[in-house]
Amino acid sequence: MEPHRNRLADASSPYLRQHADNPVDWYPWGREALDRARAEERPIFVSIGYSACHWCHVMERESFSDPDTAALLNRLFVCVKVDREERPDLDAVYMAAVQAMTGSGGWPLTAFLTPSGEPFFAGTYFPPERRWGRPSLREVATSVASAWAERRSEVSEAARELVARLATGARSAGHATLDAAALRAASLARAAREFDSVHGGFGGAPKFPSPSRLFLLLTEARHDAQARRMLTATLDGMAAGGMADWVGGGFHRYSVDERWLVPHFEKMLYDNALLLRLYSEAGVRLGEPRWLTVAAETAEYLVREMQGPEGAFYTATDADSAGKEGLFFTWTAEEIRAALPAPHAAAVVAVCALDGDAQGNFEGGRSVLRPAAERAGVASRLGVSEAELERLLAESRGLLRSAREARPRPALDDKRLAGWNGMAIWAMAFFATTTSQPDTLEVARRAGRFLLARLHPAQPVPRSWRDGVTSGAETLEDVAWVLAAFVGLFEADADPAWLEAAIRLADGRVPRYLAADGAAFDTPDDGEPLVLRPRTPTDGATPSPIGVLASTLARLATLTGRDDLRAAAIGIVTAEAELIGRWPEACASLLDAAAATGGAPGIVTVAGDAAWPSTLALLDAARRHAPAGWPVLHSPTWPPPQKLSRLVPELHGKHPAGPGRAAAYVCRDGSCLPPVEDPARLRGQLQS
Repeated sequence: MEPHRNRLADASSPYLRQHADNPVDWYPWGREALDRARAEERPIFVSIGYSACHWCHVMERESFSDPDTAALLNRLFVCVKVDREERPDLDAVYMAAVQAMTGSGGWPLTAFLTPSGEPFFAGTYFPPERRWGRPSLREVATSVASAWAERRSEVSEAARELVARLATGARSAGHATLDAAALRAASLARAAREFDSVHGGFGGAPKFPSPSRLFLLLTEARHDAQARRMLTATLDGMAAGGMADWVGGGFHRYSVDERWLVPHFEKMLYDNALLLRLYSEAGVRLGEPRWLTVAAETAEYLVREMQGPEGAFYTATDADSAGKEGLFFTWTAEEIRAALPAPHAAAVVAVCALDGDAQGNFEGGRSVLRPAAERAGVASRLGVSEAELERLLAESRGLLRSAREARPRPALDDKRLAGWNGMAIWAMAFFATTTSQPDTLEVARRAGRFLLARLHPAQPVPRSWRDGVTSGAETLEDVAWVLAAFVGLFEADADPAWLEAAIRLADGRVPRYLAADGAAFDTPDDGEPLVLRPRTPTDGATPSPIGVLASTLARLATLTGRDDLRAAAIGIVTAEAELIGRWPEACASLLDAAAATGGAPGIVTVAGDAAWPSTLALLDAARRHAPAGWPVLHSPTWPPPQKLSRLVPELHGKHPAGPGRAAAYVCRDGSCLPPVEDPARLRGQLQS
């Protein structure tokens, strides 16, 4: 007999397809489900998750695969499954409801809605039977259905009132005076209070990378010793811990302990993109080669395991394989010895302290490989030099990576998301240009061309792509990060096609997100009407798209000389000034945007052929030492191509000093310092 297949069998989302064999009569979010709920006056049961979510898989196995639970849900509700990565707009709406009702949030997100879509009860994971102080899903479903049947008008009114409160909270609170320097200081003071001086990072377990906060520390670290200490301890702690995949490169989602030792094993494109940029920018700007090594390993991982054949990047890999969390990534000493030649195995077992730990540092006697920082004692015990030990470890990583390829792999979510690809391109282009890696820059270009080929003037950005099918709904995350990617690519290779694409996107889509007072929403005014139009000005696992948009518009305005783009960026920041002043530590991205929109804009232009050593030396100095938020522009020929000169007024009058002699111009608010040929003099101009 053929297994039961519900409506999710034809979905493009890998997460939705994971539920296609459930006995739950799932609908994808859409008109069919909403029309049925209204016609039958039945409440809607919505479950929101994503493919790499461990507890989403647990709830699927425990409840959604259970025939009795499914029969109950099917009888009482119209059941809808949502991939939060395809539909972050829906997730934002119903996560706000969960947080308002419970004081916390997470995934899987479980919500019960009126037929019109207003939430009236919500939570996260519910077990199959009562445990850990949580009611079972069946208990919750039965109680909710009884309330709907017996007190419908009361429930509906409460749902409308909740939506009204959430809508009020989503509006900007009005303009206020913004002292960005004082607020940055306040944010740093809060970070210092929460800083873990032993292991790095902020707070206790579980410990997340918090990239927005770390980018703020990076900006301050160039002149603030305390910021540099916090940044250094955190970057070194993450890189040395199990959250960094020592064998395969890249980073897992977060650490379940305060030591960065044991991760939650899913790998997300957005984490790796943001950390690639963070480690590469910190390594370049603060002169720390070890961080550039981490960045290089992260970039290699993204290219090797997360890039599709057409050039765009996949979304995520799962925490589980063969039904067990972390199985793919963890080892026993016996497995190490079976996979490696004896000298290599001895080195790995000793450096990772596996020889005396039969229990392992993970479950079932298995261990996350975390090499000790101190190597001299290990080398002495093994009777080899430190250099020989490092050679054995380097060779072992590749051998172990090959060995684990024979294991059942974690599931791959191979949809390509526009916004997350924008992050990856933005990060990869910066890494490639600041470390002079043309092959890596071509990786970023390929992904950029993938996005460019799917954009149409004034039409929404396709959110998700898989097997030639687009799905999802455009959000501000897509517009802001694709815009950042195009601007970053233009700064990397001076191809005017990227700048033209950025201008078209800014003109065609950004106005759809802006209110009359300048505030930005997460969804466009021509998108699907929802019960609430969400806004996310604060940072989360990723920087706030509102802050990213403001910073990128300011950068684009500096390049193009367009005052309207700068005014839009200023309006976005001004609309959030009250929130930034009240909660600066949660608004690091908007604080960066405030710096980018405050005062006179600056830009560095290097005029000279890309093949000249003098050009490369000046570009390197400019990218290392330019103040945060300043674009670095390369004029590759003289005179510049007519199209490029038309797009970028700043190029006028900027020319090489002579044959083979590049020149750098530091300009601010239309006034330029004398051009320089010496990288040291350029550094002095930028630091003065």
